[in-house]
Amino acid sequence: MIRFILIIILIKSANVLAEENISNLIMPVSYFVNHVNQLDQLNRHLRDNRKASIVGTSGIGKTQLVRKYAQKNQYHIKWFIDCNLDIAEEFVKLAKKINKSTKSKLAENAKTSRRDVMEYLATEKHWLLVFDNLKINQNHKIQDIIKWDHNGHVIFCSQDIEGMPYVIKLNNITPRDAKIMARNLLHDKKDAEFLSQTFGGYPILISQAAQLLNAIPGLEKKEYKIMVNNSQDKLEYNLKTAINELTPNALQLLKKISLINNQKFSREFLRIISDHTDDDIYQLSKFMLISGAGPFEMHDIIAQKIIRKDHSSILEDIITRITNNIPKGTIGAHLFREGETIRENLQIIQQNAQKYKVSINKMLALNLQLITKYVNSLDVYNADKLVKWFNNQSFSLWSMNNDERARYAEYLAIIGGYYRRLADYNNAVKYYSKSQEVFNDVIGYESSKYNGFICLGKSYLSLGKVESAKKYINAAEELFSKGCVQDADMGLLYFAKARTFFMEGNYQKSLDYNNKAIKKFLQKGIKDNDIYLTGPYMVRAEIYNIQYKYQEAIDQLNKLYKMQEPCKKPDHEIFARIYTQIAKSKLGLNDIEAANKNIDRAISIYLADKNSLDADNHPDLAATYIVKGDIEFTNNKYGDALNAYKKARMIYFY
Repeated sequence: MIRFILIIILIKSANVLAEENISNLIMPVSYFVNHVNQLDQLNRHLRDNRKASIVGTSGIGKTQLVRKYAQKNQYHIKWFIDCNLDIAEEFVKLAKKINKSTKSKLAENAKTSRRDVMEYLATEKHWLLVFDNLKINQNHKIQDIIKWDHNGHVIFCSQDIEGMPYVIKLNNITPRDAKIMARNLLHDKKDAEFLSQTFGGYPILISQAAQLLNAIPGLEKKEYKIMVNNSQDKLEYNLKTAINELTPNALQLLKKISLINNQKFSREFLRIISDHTDDDIYQLSKFMLISGAGPFEMHDIIAQKIIRKDHSSILEDIITRITNNIPKGTIGAHLFREGETIRENLQIIQQNAQKYKVSINKMLALNLQLITKYVNSLDVYNADKLVKWFNNQSFSLWSMNNDERARYAEYLAIIGGYYRRLADYNNAVKYYSKSQEVFNDVIGYESSKYNGFICLGKSYLSLGKVESAKKYINAAEELFSKGCVQDADMGLLYFAKARTFFMEGNYQKSLDYNNKAIKKFLQKGIKDNDIYLTGPYMVRAEIYNIQYKYQEAIDQLNKLYKMQEPCKKPDHEIFARIYTQIAKSKLGLNDIEAANKNIDRAISIYLADKNSLDADNHPDLAATYIVKGDIEFTNNKYGDALNAYKKARMIYFY
């Protein structure tokens, strides 16, 4: 009995440890041949120097070697960073995992996550970072990592030896290991000798040739051996042989995969960009053109070898299919962009679209999805890049078709959203208005027009122009009443009305509409801790303060703080707004010390806000000075109160 209980305890302990570990490790391929010497060198370098570099040509087995090492060794964190992608965004993913697992408060944005993660890991032990897929002349991307002083382990996988520390050169595997590998893969073991001799210990060639011999029953081996031996590029010959066996549909899917994030793509994303069947995926897997069960991956060297004379047209078809698959409503589109592998694939498609010079209108459609993602997640750093991109282009509206004009109008609107996030409401109104002007000549797209009316209304409310705001909010309501807009987006109208009633001083009605908005968002799939709900939660807390429900306000603000804390730096302006309302609540509860502490935090954040176009004249800062004045007045410091009120007045009449 005691032994049985001990076994249960050990199993539970192992499960707890597994849950605590942070990892995105993909297991090495089953036919991996042990590189004993290289693994020993890797162990020594990491033990003695805390870093090591695996250097070799594409397809030589660098990634598989490191996956094998990671599989065999225990770490609390095992994290692979794909250097094909934006490394800053890759650090964001790791920051989110660390925050979720350890309750840390690392920034979850592209601008500062890299620094925060490095500072966090510098004093931690038992972690492994792998920087994979570095190409020739790309080692500069990780120079700060190479020079980093830390207590963990870092491995670099690169095709380029220049500047890399503690290098382990990965050459072709030995004839003996090549033969073992071939035997592991082949159905007819007699061909192992031929593969090991013909492909010179090059793992990707051996594995692919083995699959060709296995998968093509009618393949004339003698002829194949002659042809492959005479070929100047054996990999290319193998690819052509495999491609000749594919159906047209599978071949088209193969070409598309080579232009997306070939290191990680989901079955769902493939469904979006192509008309493939499960049999097409099976064909690609059968010839080792892709691997995995989903998410899948394709080796870089295969992606690079696939002949695509029609790069631009394939990319334009991918972009068109992505655009057509995005749900029409605002809420549905938001949930779509949160899908598995969507962001990374959009970024790689963007890189290839620039490289192969797709049309400006397709580029607009693609960048629209990325900037919308950035603006909605308050990622000012990346959004700013795409605002500048748009403003540097020369678009020809007269030559655009109806759909292209709609995308152009939507891009103008999301730039309005960008300026609204910066509290630059005049520029927000400017771009929203331009968007509506373009939409006047667009047939359909009622959901986008509806959202534009809502955003114009909210921007006017922020400027204190209630009547102008009501004009656009009423226009949105009229569109909705005609059945032109999805029910999921009714929450947007409820929230706009809540803001309007708030400005008019009808706080109970504002609260009622605000609660209806939150309820509708939750019903349609938004999670209750999604930052999409920041606005409604903030309005609810403000109303609670006005209604003297101070504890309810604090409870709501604490929930909002917990939502924002994992993904924002402590000096983000959202915390200034939260601290301002907490200060109001504490003042109402007669906790003057806590009220002062929170309002001073809020003021210091606004004054240091580098993202604001004019921090000293931020409209929310004026509201914060009023709260400061109220606190000082209650504390009988009338001079300080008057000074705070004057500062607020100067901003309001700026």
